[in-house]
Amino acid sequence: MVSFRLILPILFLFIQQVHAAADKPVSILAERIQGHIHPSICRAQEGTLIVVYKGANVLMCSRSDDQGEIWSTPTAIATSAKRPAVIREVKKYEVYPGTVDTLPDGRILVTWNYIADDKVKDGYYERALLYSVSSDQGRSWSEQRLIGPVDGRHLGAVRHNVLPWKGGRWLLPLRTGIPRLYDPETGTLEEFPLAGPDGVQHEFQQIVRTANGSLLAMGPVLLRSTNSGQNWSLLKGFPAIPDQRDNAEGRYLTTLSDGRVLVTWGRGQKNVGLSYNLSTDDGRTWDASRTVVLLPDTPVAARYYSARTIQIDEKSVGTVFMNRYGVHFLKVPVKRLDVPF
Repeated sequence: MVSFRLILPILFLFIQQVHAAADKPVSILAERIQGHIHPSICRAQEGTLIVVYKGANVLMCSRSDDQGEIWSTPTAIATSAKRPAVIREVKKYEVYPGTVDTLPDGRILVTWNYIADDKVKDGYYERALLYSVSSDQGRSWSEQRLIGPVDGRHLGAVRHNVLPWKGGRWLLPLRTGIPRLYDPETGTLEEFPLAGPDGVQHEFQQIVRTANGSLLAMGPVLLRSTNSGQNWSLLKGFPAIPDQRDNAEGRYLTTLSDGRVLVTWGRGQKNVGLSYNLSTDDGRTWDASRTVVLLPDTPVAARYYSARTIQIDEKSVGTVFMNRYGVHFLKVPVKRLDVPF
């Protein structure tokens, strides 16, 4: 008699092949693109999905009220196109996209940089860190506000999600330097040291809070804290660690409401397909053999923060990604990503 344990993996592979034929992304923007598009996604408390990406030196916003089946025509976030008064007027500038997040009070937050791209001060780019908020699920936006600078230098890019913190503050995972806590009421900034057992302070970390209250920090290594970031432990076996050829900026952690944690990333230098791996124990352990690959023949600009995944409901997640043909969205049942042992 054939063991059921032997049949189960074969059955799962067959089911995966059947489902793969049904994977069909929905295009939010269907045209050839180039440059720093960097799409970001969040889910409003009412369920609306909101995607923000860079257009012609302005942030663009598209919304979906039906879990990503249909997306609104992208519209400009006008406040993102304005030059902040603290930056001199230059001939060459860039609006560099940050991220879109849902705040605890239901407002939607977008961040970005206004970059004075002339390097007149000893090669220094002025990268003003700005934000706007929306109180109506991305239909309209407040005037821009500046975060920083610190000691005469702007803070630069926030390319990972902003994490709400106690006291109404926001934890900013900066592209350069130590993460900082920002108080939008007072404008004050405070350093948030985040070093592992080896004492190394990494940059470019995504910091998330799981449903069970743990913190995960994903950089060159994956760290975990159970005491609000006072101490961090190193997690081994994480499947999405970058290699020497790829800075792996396209990785993204998604915390699920049941305590599981999902990581999404692109398929290396070839930038084809999406990889998903699910930790079932609050991010403590990972198993590379549980990686699920979707859209294996689809180009994906895996670096520069595509793709990103959010939880849509208890049964599904949604991934926004880009390639040279546009910005796209893929809805995925969570059960497809939970590979049986």
